[in-house]
Amino acid sequence: MSLKDQLAKLEKILVNVNGEVTVTSHTNCDPDGAACSFLVAELIRKIGVPAKVCFPEGVSKVTKRTLDKVGINWEKECPVESNMFVLCDFSNPLLLQHLQNRLLQPESQLIIIDHHFPPGLLVEKAVLTFLENEPASTIIATKLLMERKAKISGPLASLAIAGILFDTKRLQYATIGTFQALSWLLSMNGDYKLAYDSISEEVVDRSEKIARLKGLLRSSVIDVCGYIVAYTEVSANEASVSRLLISAGADIAIAVGGKKELRASMRVSDELQRIGVDAGEIARIIAEKIGGEGGGHKGAAGINKATIEKGEKRLILSETLNYVSRKLCSKT
Repeated sequence: MSLKDQLAKLEKILVNVNGEVTVTSHTNCDPDGAACSFLVAELIRKIGVPAKVCFPEGVSKVTKRTLDKVGINWEKECPVESNMFVLCDFSNPLLLQHLQNRLLQPESQLIIIDHHFPPGLLVEKAVLTFLENEPASTIIATKLLMERKAKISGPLASLAIAGILFDTKRLQYATIGTFQALSWLLSMNGDYKLAYDSISEEVVDRSEKIARLKGLLRSSVIDVCGYIVAYTEVSANEASVSRLLISAGADIAIAVGGKKELRASMRVSDELQRIGVDAGEIARIIAEKIGGEGGGHKGAAGINKATIEKGEKRLILSETLNYVSRKLCSKT
């Protein structure tokens, strides 16, 4: 289905909605999820339907800083009566547990905009999906506004630029679609420097510093055919810890957390990505084995499971080592 046809179907679905549409994104929402959400809400309003953006499980520190800098307010509270939900940058129910029960109700309708593959379980329930292999969900949302020949404000365009820069790692993973979207956003008076600066000023609070240091101290380092796999267990900030392990020299970093639930963040170095190691693929394989959900990109991925069984954390390490051995040991 072409983008034009998808947009027509979206309008047809929305005109039959009673009340406000809820537009939301995943837990600890990153700049891409936030930008995609605000862009989609603007698109829905231009179609003539009221929409509200909410992030019931909060936004990340970098997202909060970005929203503050561009001058866009955000809320946690979602409309109570809404049965139409637009999910941005995720399709895994475990990534938004606060709304999980409402999303799974028979009367709830879901529209999903996401760039993660394979899609999560919520795709099966969705009445419409916009799934593209772009490096950021914000690019997909921008394409929809471009197709409709819409106009957006400068602050919203700046937020969208920040979302794209964040998920493309400052254009390292850019596509043709990335530059087409950025060109249009700049034509909408988006401020590139403001967007870039907002995601580049890293402010690490005390709790995250402690998590990083503990993650380093507890890490196990395994040599697999000349490549370094680093594994650690922490109570929080898994993504921050896995990034730190990569910057410290690991080729593959795994940070696992959670007490009642299982969370894992995985990172793969640029070198290993070039020779075929895919963090998203590893996460999907492991999630299938433990009955959770997992996915992401070549360089970064996550695993989530609502419960945790004995031995599952170490299983993540052993399955990663098996995968890496198959991929790398035949190449050395």
